[in-house]
Order: sequence, then C-alpha cells, then structure tokens
Amino acid sequence: MTFLAWPLAAAVAAVAIPALVILYLLKLRRRDVEISTTLLWKKAVQDLQANAPLQKLRRNIMLFLQLLVLGALLFALAEPVMKSGSFKGQRHVILLDRSASMATLDSSLNTSTPTPRIEQAKKEALALVDSLREPGLFAKATNATGDEAMIIAFDNAADVRQSFTSDKQKLRAAIEGITQSDAPTSLGEAMRLAKAHAPKRIHVDTDGSTQVIEGLSGGPQVAIHLFSDGRIPDADQAKPAAEDSFEFHAIGSAKSGNLGIVSVRAQRAYDDPKKLNVFVGLQNSDPADRKVDVELTIEGSVAAIKSVNLPGATRPGASGAAPSPSPAGAAPQSGPGGGDSSSEPRPQPVLNPGVGGVVFSVEREDALLAEIRLRPPTGSGTDLDPFPTDDRVYVEAPPAKRLRVGIVTAGSLFLSSALAGLPLAELRTFTPAEYKKMAEKGETPPVDVLILDGVLPPLSNMSNAAGLPPGRFLVLGGVPSATPVKDGPPSPMADKGKAGNATIVDWQRTHPALRNVTLDSVFIAESRDVEVRPGSTAVTIARTERGPAIIELSSGPTRALIVPFEIGASSWPLDVSFVVFLASALDYLGGDAIAGASDSTQMGATVSERLPAGATDIRLLPPPGVSDLTETSLSPLPDGTVVFGPIRRAGVYRLTWKGGAAPGDLQENGRSIRRIPANLLDPQESFVAATTTVELASRVVASQDGTFKGDQRLWPYLLLACAGLLMLEWFIYNRKVHI
Repeated sequence: MTFLAWPLAAAVAAVAIPALVILYLLKLRRRDVEISTTLLWKKAVQDLQANAPLQKLRRNIMLFLQLLVLGALLFALAEPVMKSGSFKGQRHVILLDRSASMATLDSSLNTSTPTPRIEQAKKEALALVDSLREPGLFAKATNATGDEAMIIAFDNAADVRQSFTSDKQKLRAAIEGITQSDAPTSLGEAMRLAKAHAPKRIHVDTDGSTQVIEGLSGGPQVAIHLFSDGRIPDADQAKPAAEDSFEFHAIGSAKSGNLGIVSVRAQRAYDDPKKLNVFVGLQNSDPADRKVDVELTIEGSVAAIKSVNLPGATRPGASGAAPSPSPAGAAPQSGPGGGDSSSEPRPQPVLNPGVGGVVFSVEREDALLAEIRLRPPTGSGTDLDPFPTDDRVYVEAPPAKRLRVGIVTAGSLFLSSALAGLPLAELRTFTPAEYKKMAEKGETPPVDVLILDGVLPPLSNMSNAAGLPPGRFLVLGGVPSATPVKDGPPSPMADKGKAGNATIVDWQRTHPALRNVTLDSVFIAESRDVEVRPGSTAVTIARTERGPAIIELSSGPTRALIVPFEIGASSWPLDVSFVVFLASALDYLGGDAIAGASDSTQMGATVSERLPAGATDIRLLPPPGVSDLTETSLSPLPDGTVVFGPIRRAGVYRLTWKGGAAPGDLQENGRSIRRIPANLLDPQESFVAATTTVELASRVVASQDGTFKGDQRLWPYLLLACAGLLMLEWFIYNRKVHI
C-alpha cells in the first residue's frame, strides 16, 4: 500500500491531533449561579476535580472516538492506494488493430449475435483506460501525476487518435471513434508513430547546454499494449525499446477457419475480344477440406455458378490435414523483455492454406461490372465462415475493342516483329517524309496511338508546350521539346546529349505500362542525358544510373510515353519484356485494353484516374452500404488526373463528373460515371485464425489474460468509516446527556 498525498496528511496531522488533545486539557471558565439546593454540589465537586490545568487525561470514550474519526480523515487525506501490480510505467501506448481481419465475427463478447473482433478490442482497450492510475484529489498541491496514455489505430497505415493525456474521457472518445477498415495489417508505421511521440533522452553538457539523443527514449518507462488478432506480417520487424514493456492482448479465436477470394482478373481473349474470361483465385485456411459455390453476377444478373472443392490448410512438410493451429507450449510474458530464458514464449506454427480457383467465360462486347461471390453449398443451410469481407469481390472489364496503331519509322525490324504479334485492329506504317507532309497540312494520322521511331513531329501551331500535337504517342529514340516562348512555360524536358552506356536500375512497378515488365537486365549502349523539369507535366517512370530511361508526358489533350535512348542500341528488343512493354504501353495510351485485362484496386492503395478533357464538378461516391464514408469533391491536376485514397473500405466507388465520357464510362442524368472496384485480395489477411503469440524483432510476446485491475483507492472507505464513527459518537453523547 502506498500514499499519494502523505506529506499533506502528515502536515495536517501535526496540527489537528495536538489541537484535539489540548481541547480536553483546557481549564473551564466558570460563572456564579444561584441554586435552590445543595444536592447539586456533588456534581460540582466532581467537575472541579477534572478542571485542573494540565491534569493527566482520564479515560474518555468521546476523546477516543474523536481521535478515531480524525485518524480516519487523515488517512483519507493521505489517499492510500492498494497497488494492483498490473502496469509497468506511467506512460501507455495503446495500439488498436482496425485491419480487415478484425471484422471476423468470432468475438468472445457475451452477445446473442456474432460480434466483430474490433468491438472486443475496443471494449478491452476501454477497460485498460478505466484502470489507469489517476493523480489523486490533491494532485496540484502534491505535484502528483497519474498514468498517461496515447491511442494509435492502425491497418497498413497508422494515425494517432489521441496524444499522451491522463484525461480518461478523451481517451475513451478516441477509442470509441475508431472504425473498421478493410485494409491489410502492418505494424511498422504504428511503432514509428509510438517512438516519435515518446519522450527523447536529453543529455546535459557541463556548460549547461542540452542535446537530444536520437533513438533513445527518456522519462518514465513506456508500456505498449497491442490489441490485435496477431495476424501481422511485419511484426518481426518491430523493435520496441529494451527498457519498454510490450503486452499483447489477443482478440478472436485461434480455431476460426475461412474461405476467401484472394485474386480476381477479367481478361478478354487476344484472338477474340468478345470473349471475356474471369479468373478467380480461392484460399481455404480451415484445416478441413471445404466445398463452396462461386457465383458470377454481371450487372446485377446471375451469369453462372460453379462448385469448387478446396483442400484444407496443412502444416509445412505435412501431407495430411493440419492439426489445430493453437500454439504449443506458449508461456506468459515475464518482464519488459518478454520473459526469462526458462519461460520464453514460442512462436505459433504457420499453416499453408489450401488453394484453388475457377474460370468463368462469357460472351460480352460492352463494358461491364462483374461481382463474384462465395456462397455455402446448395442445401447446406449453414453460414460460409465468420469473415465476410473476402467473400465478395468486384471487377470491371472494358469494352471489346482493338486499337488502330500507326508507326512512323525509317525501318525497324524489331518494331515490326513485335507489333505483328499484337491483336490490333489496324497497323499502318508511315515514312518520316509522309508524316512530315501530313503535319505541315495540319493533318494527323487516323489512328488511336502513334509510335514515333527516331522521329519527332515538326513544331507547328498545333504543338503545345511539350512539343507534341494533341494525341497519343509512344516516342522511341527522341526527346520532344518546344521552342521557347517569351513569357510562356518552359519545356518540361531538355535533351543534354549522349551519356554513355547504362542499365535500368529502378522503375515504377505499379505503373500500368510497366506493371508486368522486368527491366533490370536491359543494357543500353548509348543512353541520353535528359533533364526533367521538377513540377512539370513530365514524370520519370524508369531511370538508369545516369538519368531518366522512360518518361511519361501529359499536357492537355496530349499523352505520351517517351523512351529517349535508341532501342536498337540496347539489349531490350532481344528481351521478352520489350514486347510486354509495347502491349502495355499501347493499352495505357489508347485508353482501352488491347488484351482487355482489368485489375481492381486493392485496399490501402491510392487511386489515380485520368478523366476526359473538360471534366468539371468531379465527385467521388463511396460504395453503397458504407456509412462511415461520405461524398467527396475532387480537383483535377493539370493533365486531367484525379487522385484519391488511400482506399480503406471494399466495394464499388463511383467517380462522377460533368463532361464527356471515355470508352467504358456510363452516363446518367447528364453526368459521366466511372465505376472503380476495390477489393481486399490479400492472402495473409484472409488467414483469420487468431494467434496467441506475436514474434517481434527482439522478443516473442505471449498474450495477456485481458483483465485489467487498477490501483484500489481506499479513501472512500475511510470516509464511510468516519461517517460511522461520527454516528456512534452522536449516539453516546446523547445517551450520556440523557442519563
């Protein structure tokens, strides 16, 4: 037991107790009173015997009771506290997992309906806040401080919902305001935020100057509390400070199995664009074999249903069904280091999920939105699994269309061979002289995408600041630039000349033109030194150690991909990645798919959509049924691109604007609409069996029991005792007077 305000109570006791005793030693002041009889003299003599100053105190029940009352009040003033031993340190960081798997309906809350894990996590976090130690009634007088806590919510990103404070009302409001996300899990950003807000260790030099020591925390010990189901792929990279404690509070059941969709793709056949194939990848994390029906719905109408048998999850190296995924020999954490050598928790065994898939083939020429849904087998009458987020995905397919492509070249065997294998509607070849004549007349080739092989268009009134006329261009072996205009914007690029041999060292792997391309083996015998002006409409999407290797240029109605080096002086045409790049680049520039492939947006990603020129009043509508998102107004970039995200809820977003529509967009009530599907598609997040250990970089932490006991304050009970003693004193006093 400790006292929060014992100095204050001791000071009061030094004055109050002697004062009470002195009151019983003081001599009474008497006055003359006439009496009618001497029968009262006996009482008067007894009173005189007790009136001698500084006479030894007699046994007095009233004095004893009053001393008890005063002692109880003084103890209450000292604020005695029974220590619970539940917490280490005075500063607490609460990390609450809001990722997709926390929507699993297997919470242990005592309710009649299934409850998401996140609700249980919030309930336990609130219990932790309620049990934090408070500074006391006389905190200002005694300079006492209570426990402080910080709230961080995380999925693959993290944000501080409440900085360090001892105000429990603010902490409760921050926890209650956390909402479910459909994004995957990552602990790294949350740990970086926790370390950034921790007090820094300060070194004081002999001259009185101070210096902050980065990487070392200072002040009271920090206790980190993780409320999660433990499915954290990067947990082994998290490294809390050695002096800080780390407590893991497991949420959910370790026996929860799940069937989920982990990949989806809609692709039109190269030889027949009318034929659309929808590829669906499935995963089973249940140790038992499972059967499931996969339903394909196109624009609200059921197109097909297929039944799939999925094998159960197995332990690595095992041939049969895996045993229960509960950890073996897990021991509780001991001390801030996570346990001593004799009781160190062991990491939980990892299971390999069973995988399978299904392919749907339909004949559709128009753009469409497909929904793929998992259902329990017909006649089973049971729920599929407790995790519904990955049971439904959406994918949009573009209309069936082949591109018309033109090529301006003096002759290139590499280009002719590569383009001949692509399913184009038309491939027209122009000589540089023919193209120059057309440009001088203000004419443009009647194609969707024009490839300029070592040729640049002549500058004309149609050319913009980028040095290209309106249209879609793939420029090979050249760097377009406009003639400088007084008071006009500078050219976004400048060719500085030859730069020698080089290799491609980095590229944007998420860019549509480079998504399926591998460039690290490309050798360039003669690269170009190209300067890309920062803040311009030109962006480098691949680079060598000497400078840009592929540049994207967008300026008003002009869109181009520029490869400044001569491809014939490189090893690229001999690599299969060159053909893949041509197909993807033409697909991207043409606005429609050559191959008809469509990818959906994954959770946690930022979306970039290019809208037709002149689009205004741009709005983003959230998926139907998602109440925690609202309509958002967007502003386009100079090239007509709108960017939004990161996406945290699954469903079909609707991007709507006033203006023209691109192929595949819808039109409704005078507005153009583009549907943007967003899905989880994360195999690790679909493995929802909770764990009871978390393997960090520096320790393995076992789950705590989830009960929180705060320090027990005793002053309310002492005040009740005071009230009882005062009532007893009142009763004795009145009884004595009555007698």
